[in-house]
Amino acid sequence: MEKIKVAVLGATGMVGQYFLHLLNDHPCFQVVAVCASDARIAQPLGEVKSLHPAGIPEDMAHLALMGLDAGTLAGAGVQIVFSGLPADIARGIEMELAQRGIHVFSNASAWRMDPLVPILIPEINSAHLALVQQQLQQRRGFIITNANCTTTGLALSLLPLLPLGIRRLIIASYQAVSGAGYPGIPALDISGNIIPFIDGEEPKVRKECGKIFARIGASGLEPAEWQVHAHCIRVPTLVGHLVSTHVELAEAVTLEKITALFRDFEMPADVAGLPTAPAKPILMASEKNRPQPVRDADAGGPGRTAGMAVTVGRLEVDGNIVRFVNLANNLVRGAAGGSVLNAELCLRVGLIKGGAI
Repeated sequence: MEKIKVAVLGATGMVGQYFLHLLNDHPCFQVVAVCASDARIAQPLGEVKSLHPAGIPEDMAHLALMGLDAGTLAGAGVQIVFSGLPADIARGIEMELAQRGIHVFSNASAWRMDPLVPILIPEINSAHLALVQQQLQQRRGFIITNANCTTTGLALSLLPLLPLGIRRLIIASYQAVSGAGYPGIPALDISGNIIPFIDGEEPKVRKECGKIFARIGASGLEPAEWQVHAHCIRVPTLVGHLVSTHVELAEAVTLEKITALFRDFEMPADVAGLPTAPAKPILMASEKNRPQPVRDADAGGPGRTAGMAVTVGRLEVDGNIVRFVNLANNLVRGAAGGSVLNAELCLRVGLIKGGAI
């Protein structure tokens, strides 16, 4: 079957280049267009500075960079765009693309809190795809976002605890410098240093958790009414956001019960087997000094699913308080890989035409 034509927006940036690698040799999607700022138009992708350890994919090096023009992309037969754009640029072009019938899978925050745009994490809230049907009543294409890179790992780690009734979260995130993009934070500011504030990050965690775990009611999404207290801190690691998490539950539990919930959690059937879905989305680390970014950022692999699993460790239980540390790859599961998995799910359920999984 012919692959679906896709484009990557912001292809010269950090997240954009991770999109390129996850889409390289994808069984369902073929990158036919790469877009960047007007200053780079016509530059071959192979001449761009590589921000991925494996370099620019050889099969895409010949592609010439295009501007962010919805009409040109529609004329090229592009059905899907994967957006690694900054939020201020994404807001206009992503809606224009959706209006032209192109489906947008975005890492940007521009449309995350729109009432008709799901913040999709397939293992958690695939039911929120009902919002897409409402979008399609207004325009020919739709927008789906992934969550903030910190929220993604946190949300996945909470999934086994949902049946126990979550009341309050107290978290502290220790976030890698790659989360700031390229060129990012000046070396003299972060080398041998910790920055205890990331602008806008803490409100995102609070708002996005409420929306991700929302129920669909008669008037739309009804956000989860948890108290969420967050500190977000930048640390001098390259890849991998570590989150120290305290969860207050509705009733007392035992360590044995919580351990079993994490250990036995399985990928939901509607997501299992997708090309970018790991066999197990949540892994347990038994060592006292794990997870660690340098050892666990690629959890979920090998191959296409590397970096798509969240690792949980340091598990402790005290009455109705559960404490643990979780680690997610901020560039894969928390960014490009999350959006690719979202697109695969939409293809499986028939929201995207022209292919099958």
